[in-house]
Amino acid sequence: MTLVLCGSVAVWGFLALAAAAPRVFYVAPDGRDDASGTSEAPFRTLDRARDAIRELKRTSGLPIGGVEVRVRAGEYPVRHTFQLTREDSGLPDGPIVYKAADPEPPRFHGGVRLHRFRPVEDESIRKRLPESARAHVVECDLAEAGVLPLPPMELGGFGSGRGFRTHPVPELFVDDLPMPMARWPNEGFVFTGPVPEPLSLPAWDGRPGSPEGRFRFEGDRPARWIEEPELWLYGYWFWDWADSYEKVERIDLSARQIVLAKPWHRYGYRQGQRYYAVHALAELDQPGEWYLDRRRHRLLFWPPTDPVKAKVELSLLQTPLVSLEQVTHVRFEGLVWECGAGDGVRVVGGENLRFEGCLWRKLGGNGLEIQGGIRHQIVSCDFSHLGRAGVLLSGGNRARLEPGGHLVENCRFHHLSRIDHTYTPGIWVDGVGHRIRHNLFHDLASSALRVEGNDHLVELNEAHRVVLESDDQGAVDMYGDPTYRGNVYRFNYFHHLGPFPASEAAPMRAGIRLDDAICGVLVYGNVFHRCGPPNTRFGGVQIHGGRDNRIEANLFVDTPVAVSFSPWDELRWRQYASNAWAAARLDRGLYLARYPELGQLLEQANRNLVRSNVTVRTPTLLLHAPRSTQAEANREYPQETALASGPDGRLRWDPAAAGRLGLAHIPFERIGLYADRWRIKSGGEWQRRTVPP
Repeated sequence: MTLVLCGSVAVWGFLALAAAAPRVFYVAPDGRDDASGTSEAPFRTLDRARDAIRELKRTSGLPIGGVEVRVRAGEYPVRHTFQLTREDSGLPDGPIVYKAADPEPPRFHGGVRLHRFRPVEDESIRKRLPESARAHVVECDLAEAGVLPLPPMELGGFGSGRGFRTHPVPELFVDDLPMPMARWPNEGFVFTGPVPEPLSLPAWDGRPGSPEGRFRFEGDRPARWIEEPELWLYGYWFWDWADSYEKVERIDLSARQIVLAKPWHRYGYRQGQRYYAVHALAELDQPGEWYLDRRRHRLLFWPPTDPVKAKVELSLLQTPLVSLEQVTHVRFEGLVWECGAGDGVRVVGGENLRFEGCLWRKLGGNGLEIQGGIRHQIVSCDFSHLGRAGVLLSGGNRARLEPGGHLVENCRFHHLSRIDHTYTPGIWVDGVGHRIRHNLFHDLASSALRVEGNDHLVELNEAHRVVLESDDQGAVDMYGDPTYRGNVYRFNYFHHLGPFPASEAAPMRAGIRLDDAICGVLVYGNVFHRCGPPNTRFGGVQIHGGRDNRIEANLFVDTPVAVSFSPWDELRWRQYASNAWAAARLDRGLYLARYPELGQLLEQANRNLVRSNVTVRTPTLLLHAPRSTQAEANREYPQETALASGPDGRLRWDPAAAGRLGLAHIPFERIGLYADRWRIKSGGEWQRRTVPP
């Protein structure tokens, strides 16, 4: 009776809140899987929590408020993939949430800690070490550390014939930073000598190549490598955008020739191409370098700091740390996945998954791969120190232009593409109708974004120090299909691309690269700042053979070239476009209704619009522009001193000056990351916020 006096609305509101409260299970590093899963008796593993939820669903059904699995801080060794399937799904009003229970995040760790390092006593091994390293290199008995068996040493790259996939490889980390395999030279590259006749592979720059994996070398360095059982060479063997690791089969000192094991690089080999040797005990000559002695089951290492006091880890797990197949309405909050030899989390299908405030780091492969599904969200997450890409994202139906609706927002991507250096971007997005917004990309050997498909929105992102090694690429890269249409890039900030100060050696880097027949793209209101060296052939935006692209109302500052072109002749265009249109398995009526320009696809190659852009201290507005280019109302300010760089190199945005130049529409201060419960900006740098449980 007392409750009635409070009023029926209040009573039912109270009852609804009580009914909506989730069921809670706890997981802790010191828990037990035969416990009850309460706060006082937590489980030990996520597997046990998952099984408890399955049992709950079978016996009493999923509560209206769903289920929370609260994971306490600490390290959780992962020896097999944590798998969720359709039966582990939540409901729209009852999601299943795996979340951090404490301000310090729980860490799911796919490697092993190494503790016992000893001096190298085997004299045959000591003799193979450089003399300067013998007093410093120590070794760890991996069998004694519980590392059995060792993962195979298989390295990939773009053009090795082993495909665009992760090849798990163990790595060494000290205090959360990756250590380099012993290599030569320690920095940079050396160059291939002559390749064998006949030179049957033509090249556009006049240097023909050979399909055979052998070449002459200069100097005497390879004589050190004769006894190396697992020596690899990493290089750009034919094109400066197609890297690979090639295993050495033998070294012929009399012929001064290196012979590579098959399968050989798919594009062949040329003289004067850059490479370096990796995983060579004879080159373990500086602090941080390491080598895996498989025959003796030892890891040899020149520690950069006292290994007794440091955290030394070897990544091991070859399968993903987490796998989700056809799962719906599940969330992960504040968790860390780290130290796997392969990928972090793999998602196949499903609906309405959300990753919020999570970290992927110290992985040999990709961070998060989403294959299909609809409306998955990755929000305020960090991806760092990965061997390959950050997020691989696909979804939607291109044939019927049905959107997948995935979202990546407020995420930070840095120090990626460490093992495979090309086509391993911060985000690879494919399919239809995804949104990429408010993210920060920096220090990537590869691109910030690789975009394929239709109707994607890329907005309010910042990218700098990306495309650090590859040539013929962009911070955003699109390639090869004239039916990829409806994509919009607006209000993004691209600056200081490639190595900076800019390298003269690789002039073909762009802010946005529309490569090989990309069409129907809108590039609006972006800022391109210091994109490319003085001799660049690309610059801010680069269009290679496409049409119906609109470059409108952008700002180009201190960039040698604003918009560059690589025009195609009419014959090449008609052949390429007609073949692509004929081969595409698309709903043609729907495509023609959505993109009317497709009705004139084979007419007038290179027809693009460059309108209402502003250049500041940018010498060249258009480079190699064909006559079909429509250039209208662009304004050039070669001596303008406003909008200069600040102390940190970023553009110092002056709204009044921007307005005078006609740029009031660009919301520059909103570009990039924003503060929320997962991150905060302090002293000009973005940091993780201490999040209350």
